[in-house]
Amino acid sequence: MKTITISSKNQIVVPSSVRAKLGVVSGDKLIIERVTANEVVLKKEPSYADLIGTLPTKQQNPVKRIRELRDNWV
Repeated sequence: MKTITISSKNQIVVPSSVRAKLGVVSGDKLIIERVTANEVVLKKEPSYADLIGTLPTKQQNPVKRIRELRDNWV
């Protein structure tokens, strides 16, 4: 378990071992999520480069897609 201290400017320093495991470098952004009243989770915010390839590459006809959605509407 790593311990960090909050500075007088309310800043924290993420230990280098944690930064290495997260793969973060200077300038990267972190997302902080509250889990419980006393626990938070830090996650690396995905960059544009991380998102490349996550969308389908096949272009679909938008009219056909809307018709499919409408036909499957419950």
